[in-house]
Amino acid sequence: MSSPLPVSPAAGVLRCTGCRRAVATQELDETGFVTCPVCSASLRFTVFPRLEGAFAGAGQGQMPGEDDATCTFYPELRAETICEECGCFLSTKAAVDWAGRSYCMPCLHHLREGTRSVDFQARTVLPENRALALTWFLLPVSFLTAPIALFLLFRHRKASRSFVPRGRVGWWFALVSALLVTVCWTVLFAIWTILIVREFQ
Repeated sequence: MSSPLPVSPAAGVLRCTGCRRAVATQELDETGFVTCPVCSASLRFTVFPRLEGAFAGAGQGQMPGEDDATCTFYPELRAETICEECGCFLSTKAAVDWAGRSYCMPCLHHLREGTRSVDFQARTVLPENRALALTWFLLPVSFLTAPIALFLLFRHRKASRSFVPRGRVGWWFALVSALLVTVCWTVLFAIWTILIVREFQ
């Protein structure tokens, strides 16, 4: 009879659909048929290369001994290290190496997407770059955007810097630019106001 693929990832084998006896992939002949030695059922399995790869990956790590700690995510494997964020035990299969430090996947996801820690971001937008864009790229309406640029600069002045080392020159340049444009617009509005008042006197 033809069989689906009941897989036991921990053991890295297929199982007979009748008696659940483990059938190693090495026992299959060229056509994919195998006879179960327990219940004598004739089984046919279709094993794809990806499945073989999954079996090879399932054995990453060592089986635990009596006194060994086990992996939090794969209890059938021995713990080889700990997550440097939460401290849970990790096997080689569960550990993710990031800049020489070990993390579990939930902590790595939290650091990247939750807290958005600078050390775990692939890209970042600096407040001085945003301020310069608001000041110069939108110069015709900078009487509105320049004050917003000032707000962003002062709000994020103590925020974590980029993962690429940068000095404060860009921040100061953006600050001076936003202040200069804001002062120019203020003086211009003041002159317009004086002219309008004089016109109606």
